[in-house]
Amino acid sequence: MLVSLGLPLSNRALEEVFGADAKNAQLRDISGFRDPALNSLMEQLYGELMRRKPSPLLVQGIGQAVAIHLARAYAVTVKKSRNGSPSLPGYRLQRITGWMAERVDEDFDLAQLAALAGLSKYHFHRLFKRAVGVSPSRFHTNLRMELARGLLRETKKSVVDIAFEAGYANPSHFARLFRRQTGLCPGDYRRQR
Repeated sequence: MLVSLGLPLSNRALEEVFGADAKNAQLRDISGFRDPALNSLMEQLYGELMRRKPSPLLVQGIGQAVAIHLARAYAVTVKKSRNGSPSLPGYRLQRITGWMAERVDEDFDLAQLAALAGLSKYHFHRLFKRAVGVSPSRFHTNLRMELARGLLRETKKSVVDIAFEAGYANPSHFARLFRRQTGLCPGDYRRQR
């Protein structure tokens, strides 16, 4: 289930949770986690949307509850650095993350990413981590795992084929990383979906 929350709703939730510090708040970039409260809200939303005549008011209320839950559980405040730039500029970060997503099956190359950003490897790594909340290599792994989870849910491809498609030459290594991130081996993950 894919749910998109509007920016005004997200901003209102951050303002309610963080008050005056909301301008420094941002959601952490995480994936492959379990959240019973969020699952419950999603089940309620799904149940309402499957009704013959869903209530827009109830759907809106659940959306507000989801926004508040995300702000409380997954948002952090990020202090501005001395030079006024807390991280990579948004346009540059978007270009780099988009480039990474297009090449998710390729080996991770910090030097290539830093060159794309026009920065040294050290400076790029530090600014990327500050912007996204995880290192560039972790972000790359998260992209690969997100692709793998989607393929496991939506296709009947073998785990070995999915490992190769996600950029892993060694299916055993892929299975270990997948289990570390999701808590399940790929086969069990597929059966639960």
